[in-house]
Amino acid sequence: MDRHLQADADTDRTSEEIRREFLQFFEEKGHEVVPSASLVPEGDGPLLFTNAGMNQFKDVFLGTGQRPYSRAVDTQKCLRVSGKHNDLEEVGHDTYHHTFFEMLGNWGFGDYFKAEAIRWAWELLVERWGLAPDRLYATVHEGDDDLGLDADTDAYDLWLRETPISEEQVLYEPSKENFWMMGDTGPCGPCSEVHVDLRPEELREETSGLELVNADHPMVMEIWNLVFIQYNAQTDGSLEPLEDQHVDTGMGFERIVAVLQGREATYDTDLFAPLLQAACDLSPRSEVHGYDDLAIENEEERERVRIALRVVADHIRAIAFAISDGVMPGNTGRGYVIRRILRRAVRYGYQTLGLDEPFLHRLVEPLTEKMGGQFDGLVEQKDYIQQAIRSEEESFLQTLGTGIDFFERVVPYVDDLSGKEGEATDEALSTLQQDSRAMDLLEKAYVDADDEAEIVRSFASAAREGAVPGQVAFLLHDTYGFPIDLTQLMARERGLSVDMDDYEELMERQQRRARAASSFEVDQSDVHAWQSVTEGDDASVFVGYDHDVVEDAEVRAVRVVERDDEKQYEIELSHTPFYAEAGGQVGDTGTLRVGNEEVSVLDTQYEGERIAHRVHDLPDALNAPVEAVVDRGRRRRIRVHHTATHLMHAALRETLGDHVQQKGSLVAPDRLRFDFSHFDAVDEETLRHLERQVNDAIQRNISKQEERAVPIDEALDRGAMALFDEQYGDEVRVVTFDPDYSMELCGGTHVDATGAIGFFRFVSEGSVASGVRRVEAVAGEAALEHVERKLDELGRARRQFRSLQTPLPQAIADLQEERATLEERVDQLRHQQLADQLDTVITENRTDVNGVTIVTGRIDRASMDDLQELGQQLRDKLGDGAVGVLGSQDEEDGKVSVVATVADDLIAEDALQAGDLVGTLGERLGGGGGGRPQLAAAGGRDTEKLDDVLSGVPTLVRDRLE
Repeated sequence: MDRHLQADADTDRTSEEIRREFLQFFEEKGHEVVPSASLVPEGDGPLLFTNAGMNQFKDVFLGTGQRPYSRAVDTQKCLRVSGKHNDLEEVGHDTYHHTFFEMLGNWGFGDYFKAEAIRWAWELLVERWGLAPDRLYATVHEGDDDLGLDADTDAYDLWLRETPISEEQVLYEPSKENFWMMGDTGPCGPCSEVHVDLRPEELREETSGLELVNADHPMVMEIWNLVFIQYNAQTDGSLEPLEDQHVDTGMGFERIVAVLQGREATYDTDLFAPLLQAACDLSPRSEVHGYDDLAIENEEERERVRIALRVVADHIRAIAFAISDGVMPGNTGRGYVIRRILRRAVRYGYQTLGLDEPFLHRLVEPLTEKMGGQFDGLVEQKDYIQQAIRSEEESFLQTLGTGIDFFERVVPYVDDLSGKEGEATDEALSTLQQDSRAMDLLEKAYVDADDEAEIVRSFASAAREGAVPGQVAFLLHDTYGFPIDLTQLMARERGLSVDMDDYEELMERQQRRARAASSFEVDQSDVHAWQSVTEGDDASVFVGYDHDVVEDAEVRAVRVVERDDEKQYEIELSHTPFYAEAGGQVGDTGTLRVGNEEVSVLDTQYEGERIAHRVHDLPDALNAPVEAVVDRGRRRRIRVHHTATHLMHAALRETLGDHVQQKGSLVAPDRLRFDFSHFDAVDEETLRHLERQVNDAIQRNISKQEERAVPIDEALDRGAMALFDEQYGDEVRVVTFDPDYSMELCGGTHVDATGAIGFFRFVSEGSVASGVRRVEAVAGEAALEHVERKLDELGRARRQFRSLQTPLPQAIADLQEERATLEERVDQLRHQQLADQLDTVITENRTDVNGVTIVTGRIDRASMDDLQELGQQLRDKLGDGAVGVLGSQDEEDGKVSVVATVADDLIAEDALQAGDLVGTLGERLGGGGGGRPQLAAAGGRDTEKLDDVLSGVPTLVRDRLE
């Protein structure tokens, strides 16, 4: 049993269950479960990333916004890597810092306050989750003379009154720990923290946990902060009471999971286990079997590997969630932060885990499996996230190894010179000068030095201070793409620093050169008009059939565009490998590299004859040469789907007939869609036949035959297929996969041979218009992923059955038959219960009026059909001279129903009719009704009047008889 949990506590909770229990607990307390806000704060000034749960409710606290609810609960995505809460340097080197984390929180907006927040905190932690009460401590604000505040005795007394906690477990703490402020001004208030002591009993006996609260002890930690927002800080430092008091609580999800799962570190929980194991599985190092299964005898090396695994597991979460919220790795702002995190992870994987190929993107799958249930953005954008990460990895890995070699060759001489003087310095410098490889590298760093002697003097000046020279750090950044904090980390691992003064001077000098190089300034106010940058009258030239990279393109023109209230830009290049969307094939994405800048291409479209590359930001140096790099992985998947579309088109015409004509298409990296003329639905058997045809063509590995600039008449005479409504020039491109099978006029990109497709599978078939059918399909990697998902679904479905021997179709049929039988039995029982209630009504609610027997009663939760059936039964049982009225209330729709019956002899005497009775009863219930003289029904909405209406039936009958 975990020592900090009670004997009856559930120690097998998964992180998913813990998160769900927190949200459900407060939902039971009347809180609205709200989704997490984006990691990108909305309108929050200089704040780069959401770093606390309160960010999305800041406007409520400031009094500038409202919500349709007064209580809320959520789990908020947070990222802390920059500014006040910079955890990046510590991540991996200890077992509790993280970049990305979840913050569980509950909120009261002018609703409940301290008493409820404290009582509910204890109820959840102790009564629901089973934490041992004697291991919990609560802190409250001790007061602050500078703020003019007395001690928060309210919170102190409430802890003792609302919970069983002892007085020895509640302590006062200063403002540093227990007073929260949004900023220098604005909403603020005291807080009460809950701490837990996880130490073994023998250590607790030696030292009271009370002494270790807020003492940075790793086993005596804060788990929940309850903030009571009750003041408004003024510019003069004074505090004014708020009209509305709010509650704002925050509980670190990773930390509480570790506590409830009995783990000493967050990395030991099930939140990180799948990621750590996946990273181990990817590592080619034979001794790396698992995070806790490392066949490494050297303790220092074993810890190096564990640090690297922690870094990778932490960083993939930050990277994937940031990209899912629209932050792409880049050179500025948020994008640069994510690039730093990604390159830090890649470097650890490369140097320590032996991962010299892209690997981070392969961790998106286990991450999505673990967290996609709560954060559907991971699931919806999984492919996009993987592609973005892989592209960034590929780019960095091209220079990482060389950069590390440079660092490892030069920096040992910094070690040798650190703290040295006199002869020791001369000896170290002599060794350096004899190392021709090191000197060659330093020449690249010290480009402004006049000779070797000046290089050595400058290098030694920084090295004697234990610092990697700024010139070395700048070269690593400028040539090898090392973010400065990565170089600082590598230096710190050797006990060294980096000369930031020289580094920053070189960075500023480079930026000045870039600004001077670009004399062109974009007119930001001129929206949608092209602005010429360099001369050139020719249209953009597409070279992507032969190249996916060009290194010497020029920026011809740019323009500012506005899309969905967001300012973006489009760039036209002299020539480009980027395919602009056409013929159903989506536009390419990738990267434009201009000097040291990288600009992500979001899409490529034709704008007249221009090929427009859409980007978020323009490079500084628009006059500089451009290296245009297509996202190769995405292009490869698009090629697969485009060729598969041609093969499928040929199979459709062969199987369904020559009347099949393409009416529309989409060729994307993850799927294809194809609309074609055909009136009848394509049945499942035909779809399977078509699949076999396409896959047969794939297995034949038919080579692509591509012909450019073919006269259109010649192409058509040879049998090339053209789209009916497509406009073609005098010369066309013909793409053929076996002249007897598929020959089409096409401008898209294709595989070199059909075998590269791998596998083809239909996903759906349906109608989009009269005489037009639509099929969707997947090919290549997307098809394999589709089949794997289907097999996984099938496996999960199969495991739901008790016997694994019965074929699944038979098991499902048996289950359906069993369900039908049970439903019939339930219906029989329900009717029997209604009949029993009717007998009770007849026995207990019978009266006589002028010789007429009257029976009335309620039979709730009976449908109108049930009530009419019961009315007929009542009429049969009462016989002559009787009137019956039954009522029922439907709790779901808030309506009431009544049914009335009248015996035939009373109708014959023309004294009473059921339709007349229910008409009056229905009006009294706020509705109406009618029916036959023998039996009639009515309905209404005034549920509270039902009993009075039923009790008034005898009087109504008496009035009718008189």
